This record gives sequence, C-alpha cells and structure tokens, in this order.
Amino acid sequence: MRRFRWRAVVALAAVVALSAAACGGRDDEGSKEPTKKGAPATTAGFDGKTITLGVITPQTGIASIIGIPLTKGGEVFFKGLNAKGGIAGKYPVELEIRDSQYNANTAQQNYSDLRNKVVMIEQILGTDVTNAVLKQMQADNMVASPATLDAEWVRDPNLLPIAAPYQIEAINGLSYWVTEGGGEGKTLCALASDDLYGEAGLDGVEFAQKDLDFKMGKVVRFAPDTSNFSSQVQQLSSGCDAVFLAALPNATLSLMGTAATSKLDVRWIGLAPTWVGLLASGATGTYLKDHFWLAAQGPEWGDVSVPGMKMMIEDQKKFAPDQKPDLYFAFGYSQAFTVAKLLEKAVERGDLSHKGIMDALNELGTVDTMGAAGSYTYGPPEDRKPPEETTIFSVDPAAADVGFLKAVKTNYISDAAKKFEFPK
Repeated sequence: MRRFRWRAVVALAAVVALSAAACGGRDDEGSKEPTKKGAPATTAGFDGKTITLGVITPQTGIASIIGIPLTKGGEVFFKGLNAKGGIAGKYPVELEIRDSQYNANTAQQNYSDLRNKVVMIEQILGTDVTNAVLKQMQADNMVASPATLDAEWVRDPNLLPIAAPYQIEAINGLSYWVTEGGGEGKTLCALASDDLYGEAGLDGVEFAQKDLDFKMGKVVRFAPDTSNFSSQVQQLSSGCDAVFLAALPNATLSLMGTAATSKLDVRWIGLAPTWVGLLASGATGTYLKDHFWLAAQGPEWGDVSVPGMKMMIEDQKKFAPDQKPDLYFAFGYSQAFTVAKLLEKAVERGDLSHKGIMDALNELGTVDTMGAAGSYTYGPPEDRKPPEETTIFSVDPAAADVGFLKAVKTNYISDAAKKFEFPK
C-alpha cells in the first residue's frame, strides 16, 4: 500500500514559495497592494465588487454522476448567500465551472484557463485530478477545496479539505462492523479501484487491521473504468465474510448487479463515493438492503434537527426545488459553506489575492459546519485536525424521501479512529 507523501509535498511547497518570492510571484501581477483591515484591493478574480471562484468537476464522463449534484450543492449555497449580500454581506460570488471529465490532463487545462480569473478553486473532484494540478497551484499560491477525502490533503498548505478523510471513514466503518455488526474474528476482503482513491481506502483498512479483531483476506484491485465485475465477484465468492469497497458509482452499479445475481452473501462496507441513488432500484436495491452499509459524512437527509441540514434544505427548496435527496449535493453545499468562511477571513484581512487567501487559511481556525460535515480545525498545516466522525447508512429502497439512505449510526467515532495520526 501507499506511503504518505506529506513531507515531500510540504517541502516542495516551501521551495516553490521561496522561488516565487525571489521572482516577485505570479499571482499578484497587475493587482494593487491590499489594504490591511480595509476593503480588499482588486486582484485576479475580484474586481472590487464580485468574487469569482473556479470549479473543476466532472460534468460528463464516469464521475459526472457525482460531479453534477456536487457542483449543484455549491451553486445553491452561494445563491442563498448572495441573496443576503454575499461574502461579508458585501461581495456576491460567481462560479466559473469547468468540466474535468475526471481526467487529469483535462483538469490541468481547466486550471490553466482559470488561474488568472479566480481568487481560488472552490471545488475540485478526484484524488488523481487534484494531484495533477497541485504543483502549478503551489507556484501560483492558489488555494483549492478538494471534493475528495484523501488524508493526504490534511497537511497540504494549498488545500482546504472538509469532512473526515477516507482513511477515517474506512476505520469507522470497519470498527462498526466488528463491534456492533458481528464482525469480530471474521474475515474481511477488500475491493478497491486501482488509483490513489482506492489506495487511500486501503490505507484505512491496513490501519484498522492493527487495532481491530478481524482477519484480512483477499485484496482485489480493478481499473476505474471496469464495467464487468464477474471475475472480481468470483474471487470474493469464498473466504470472505465482509468486503470493504472503494469505488465510484459507475463501478458500484455494475458490481452490485453482478453480486445480487450471484447471490454473494457478504456484508459490504463502502466509502462515501461508492454510492448513488440508482443502486436502490429493483433487485440490486433488495440485495443492498440486506448486504450494504455506506460510511459517509453528515446526518440523514432532511434531519432538520441538525442546523446545517436545516439551512441546506431551506436553500434547496428555494433555489433548487427539483433537487432530489443526494449525498453529493449535501457535500457540495457544506464545501461551499466552508469556502465562504475562508473568504470571510480573507475579506476581514483585507486581501483576496491568492497569497492573501493562503494567509487567511493559516489563520482560519475551526470551521463548524453545524452538524453537516463535522468541525475541521485549519490554521498552519501542522496544526490541522479533521473531523473523526462517520455516519453509517443502510439502504432502504422505499425511502426516496431521504435518498434511500437511512442512518444506522450518526456521527460515529470509533476508538480506532481516535488513534489514527496524521503525519506532521
């Protein structure tokens, strides 16, 4: 499995920052000096009136089933905020959306197009995609909020991650299976996409195995564009009591159809991006009701006892009344909420330049999403602390009003997750 790369990333960031300082930097060319504690000066992505943010998210291709509602969640949040005047009640927000197609090369082109047009990247989806643009972001002093939960992002000075990382989701999901789902002493297998997202999930499995009472069985990898899972299901048909899953929804749809037809009798424990509501249909939905748990963030859709969910539902009804309950829409909304907090800090400091937003991130402190995606402590990279809670969802094909996901255990924090340490 992968070894974490934080030290290399931070070291590279330091070298790039020193080089940019020696050259005068790129991101402030043509902008005025900011006025501390006063109105922010005009700069790339800010004309003195409107703040422009970039979005690099798949609107077509295999991950668009995530990217479209994810982006919609951000759009709805900012529509609600703009109706109240915008950031700090003064500056409305506009989004420049680019279709990455979930492709690293396309994302690099997207970034090149946006870098001098936006104050930051409000949303970028995909672990490999984010890694593809990080080096240029470091040179530009650009901040981005990744719509991916790799623990690699926790210490990255250019990134504003939200929610508990995939590693924590995996640990909490497996802890729940062992302690409350009858998994003690049983055999866990794993099925993961052959990319950095899959590796992140397997990192969590590896850590959990050291702390929890289960046996490790087969670990099967697959190409992200795999459409036929007969071979993988056959490999998992013996010697597995449960299967940990790290996949995108396009893969999960095909996989679960095959598993249902094969009557594969295992407990599936999937990371958040494995899910899509289409899985709740027909025979596949019946199979998932008995066999599948999802480890994800936030409360059950529509639980207005949670302030963050209540605010989202109010905005959704007003600005996107046709939006159906969707896990990714909710994530996108919480992500935009967090980005807005960062922008408020930058406005407070009087500097919306790329460098000014990086400085604001180092001073941001804790952002509480009001129960929607946990509380994340930012500040200097070495001091950051992500949330540790995960909600365990079961599938209910009859519960369309909650997106077919019923919360079995809300905001679950396992003892094992508390022991997971993010490298300094």
